[in-house]
Amino acid sequence: MLLPISFIFLSAVAIPSLAHPIGGSLDLLDNRALGTVGRNVSVVQNITHICGTRGPSDVLRQAHADFREQSRHGKKKRQASSPIVVQTYVHFVSTTDQVKYYPSSVRTAMVTNQVQISPHPFPLPSPTLFTDKANNPQVSILTNLYRPAGISFKLISTSWSVNDGWATDAESTPMKQSLRRGNYEALNIYFQTNLSSAPYTYSSSSALLGYCTLPTTITYPGPDGPVEYPTLDYATDGCNVLASSMPKAPFPAYGYNLGKTAVHEVGHWFGLLHTFQDNTCATDDPGDYCDDTPQESQSTTGCPRGKDSCPGSSGLDPVSNYMDYSTDAW
Repeated sequence: MLLPISFIFLSAVAIPSLAHPIGGSLDLLDNRALGTVGRNVSVVQNITHICGTRGPSDVLRQAHADFREQSRHGKKKRQASSPIVVQTYVHFVSTTDQVKYYPSSVRTAMVTNQVQISPHPFPLPSPTLFTDKANNPQVSILTNLYRPAGISFKLISTSWSVNDGWATDAESTPMKQSLRRGNYEALNIYFQTNLSSAPYTYSSSSALLGYCTLPTTITYPGPDGPVEYPTLDYATDGCNVLASSMPKAPFPAYGYNLGKTAVHEVGHWFGLLHTFQDNTCATDDPGDYCDDTPQESQSTTGCPRGKDSCPGSSGLDPVSNYMDYSTDAW
């Protein structure tokens, strides 16, 4: 894995060259015959919508370009200048018909196994950083993977809600207005049992692994310096992640059930772009604005080796990068 470059944009930190897995599908089951369970299994085995994060704004692109130029002249280091601890709030949201599959014991197992199946060469963070033992591992995997860039995550609180409109994401804005905690520097992650894109039916054609907001301007000039807008003005900030992407989920999203989807989406929250940004091999295209990311014109499916969507450019596609769509096998 390449060591990431970091930069601070507003309240977020961007770390290029992380590695993210997602992609692939298995055989479709006959959910008409198998009922609710069959429908759940069918959906998570045939997810085609990987990431719903929108493209970067011109302001974010310019911030990336400026940072890249500064890093080329040695004005920016590949790590945060000082340790960054992200205040983190975790929200678990279920539909009414999924509640029975997600009792407290199952939710605990899902997050407890998050760290056990993710080997890393970095030591685990001190348990004193966390306030809820059930969610420690979820935050731990984020800390372990972002630690090379000087970033860790401190879990402040968790919540559990049952609401069909929230769990499918049909009512995402009301959900976040109700659940979001902290200021703009705080990370809120919503693990939803039925996360979908429109029309929010949680079917094989609409199920979604995740999406997240990119950094944006949330301050205005004040007499004593920049002033942050009220929380309600940026209530939609945060990451939405399909609960089935977590380990030990009752209906695992096969191929992406080792907990790496959250890592990918949080990368967007920090300002990272997809490794295949702009989907082109053009030599003058900045891609993800990271010099150590080979040019890539197509997202990755599965876990291929030797993929090279831009044979005219140096290096193979960064299939082990967290900001691509490879499976969690990496």
